[in-house]
Amino acid sequence: MPWWSWVLIWVGLVLALVAVLVLGAIWLWRKLMRLADDLGTLADQAAVLEQVTDEAPPRSVPAVLRDIEQVRRERSVRVARRYERKRVRRQRRLERARRITRLDATTVRWPEAWYGDSSR
Repeated sequence: MPWWSWVLIWVGLVLALVAVLVLGAIWLWRKLMRLADDLGTLADQAAVLEQVTDEAPPRSVPAVLRDIEQVRRERSVRVARRYERKRVRRQRRLERARRITRLDATTVRWPEAWYGDSSR
């Protein structure tokens, strides 16, 4: 092999090395910027958490120690809320199913290949 082919090989290898290093630096720079954004968000959340007082949350009274009528009312409210959410979910599923299953074939643009060529 002549000497100039070795020069070309080494120049190509050096250029490939520089390209890999540049791509790696760009990759690391993007990760660093993403990390800086996440740290900024974390600092904002930490500032909110620092504003929280050290007071203990109010303790709830166990249901066995409360008035039975109040406990029944609270339970009936929870059950009613759960049934309402369930009804809304079911209604959304039914509406979606009706939307999917109703199709007016006259308004749909079917692929031309489906018609077949009747002129042949």
